Amino acid sequence: MYERFAHEYASHAEDSAYNALYDRPAMLGLAGDVRGRAVFDAACGPGFYARELLERGARVTGCDVSPTFVDMARARCEGLADLRVHDLAEPLTWVPDDSVDLVLFALALHYIDDRVGLLREFRRILTSHGAVVLSTEHPFMHWVRLGGSYFTQVQVEESLDPDRDWPIRAWRRPLTAVCADFREAGFVIEELLEPRPVPEMAHRYPEDHAQLERLPAFIAFRLLPV
Repeated sequence: MYERFAHEYASHAEDSAYNALYDRPAMLGLAGDVRGRAVFDAACGPGFYARELLERGARVTGCDVSPTFVDMARARCEGLADLRVHDLAEPLTWVPDDSVDLVLFALALHYIDDRVGLLREFRRILTSHGAVVLSTEHPFMHWVRLGGSYFTQVQVEESLDPDRDWPIRAWRRPLTAVCADFREAGFVIEELLEPRPVPEMAHRYPEDHAQLERLPAFIAFRLLPV
């Protein structure tokens, strides 16, 4: 979906309120100390996480379905990460069992049709002491934006940004259904986080800061295999 507007999105996300000052701080906080650890960046996008993880001392592999994103991520990581074009609808056959200490999966779960299947792949590649950290759109925000029943489970087509022609297709699902997928795939929730905007956002993006202090846009989890 992102391929047609990959360069525009990358320029936007590098320093945007919701990406740079909301999701990334929350996810990197959940990831914790990654020095010397093997991290798989699933749906790596243009490589903002991969680069940061490398700088924090991780060994990084990852993938994205967009060839443009993967090219951008490889360049951003200066060849230090093993990043490949791969559709997460397909098994991660090139990643060995029990080879990854951490899977990072930022803002992409809601695009996946077979979420349990993918989560089981993450569980397969994780070491016994590994973890998954992931973020997704907060189910409550779907209801705020789209109305109807909060408990609706349906695929929705809309623009990623209301002011741009960035069409995406994502699943609208209640929190109960999201958490049920984790359990079915063999994970327990170690931590659930409804992020708060970092203080810097109040000065640079005051309207976004005020909105996010009222309503959470995203929700993030740290999952452990059982």
